[in-house]
Amino acid sequence: MNKTPYIDFYGKHNISPVVNNFDKNVHFSQRNALYHHLGVYTGFIKGKKVLEFGPGNGINAIHTISMKPLEYTLVDANPAGINNCKENLKRYSPNGGWKIIDSLIEDYKSTELFDLVICEGLLPNQINPSMMAKHCSSFVNKKGVIILTCHDMVSSVSETLRGMLGEILIKDTHDFDQQVTVLANFFESHLKHLKGASRTAEEWVVDNILQTDFWKEAPLFTIPEAIKSLEDDFTVINTSPSFFLDWSWYKDVNENTKDHFNKIAVDSYWGSVHNFIDYSFVTPNRGKSDNKLLYDICNTIRDRVSLSSADNKTSINLVVEACSELLNALPVEQIETKLAIESYISGINYYINEGKVNSEIFSYFESWWGRGTQYISFIKS
Repeated sequence: MNKTPYIDFYGKHNISPVVNNFDKNVHFSQRNALYHHLGVYTGFIKGKKVLEFGPGNGINAIHTISMKPLEYTLVDANPAGINNCKENLKRYSPNGGWKIIDSLIEDYKSTELFDLVICEGLLPNQINPSMMAKHCSSFVNKKGVIILTCHDMVSSVSETLRGMLGEILIKDTHDFDQQVTVLANFFESHLKHLKGASRTAEEWVVDNILQTDFWKEAPLFTIPEAIKSLEDDFTVINTSPSFFLDWSWYKDVNENTKDHFNKIAVDSYWGSVHNFIDYSFVTPNRGKSDNKLLYDICNTIRDRVSLSSADNKTSINLVVEACSELLNALPVEQIETKLAIESYISGINYYINEGKVNSEIFSYFESWWGRGTQYISFIKS
């Protein structure tokens, strides 16, 4: 039987772990900021056709619908998510103009093209993210825009390490609801360090710890991979967070503007990817070779975490060794990040030696979060 990422897990537990309750004014301000980063303005959406894949509970769609598109199509196949999405749209967007299509993304077919296509929070962890991105992009009209989200080894390494820690915490707990309680109680203090976090601890641990694909086997989808996937027909507009460094003069650009701006995006990524590892501060750009080493170490950590087991302390120790290498690969300015990694190493070593977890040892680690998700927008040639 073929595996369907996200849908299988959500359907098994009859869940849609996305926030329902929100402050509309705050949410709209945050979404406006996101669209500003991505070069998608109110005037662009008004009177246009919008397609969103995997809308979850529809909270983000409510904001986009408020910009008065001509029509808004949402595609999802999670029954719980569809029901919640309908209820939210009926409540906050009662005037219609939207429709929900019950379909797996890969099965969706339409001759209609759209001015804006949104693929938020769904491409990383797919079986083949690049192929999925190309499929979604096939519904973009000429001069239309597509928004994707990306994860990479560096931005997600702190959550990868939380995944292994979470597995240790529930190794003797087998009931799903009890696992949620144990994990939520432990990680609640971690989540308090995330500014603007909208989900409860319970919702977060379900989606990011208990859904093990998030931090184990499934492939991620990096910004360079996204650009490579769409390079034949699409030009990068911008990202959020925005990190492009472009000192070119417009008259220096030859006829192939697509390749010019896509190359700038990739080069900017490799010059600044070390800043993806910790969202709390920014350090100066550095050489590509240093950041590729950092990336490779984070990749090793993910591979070793995937192979680790809470009952196999030898496999856990291999993760600790890779974390020690990570310390040496960070810029000297990232002192707080190094303290967090040292805290994690100490906490895991305590478990290896004592067979139990002492939450106090992880006090520095709990404040360490990477830049997790990055958004990127493209325009079709």
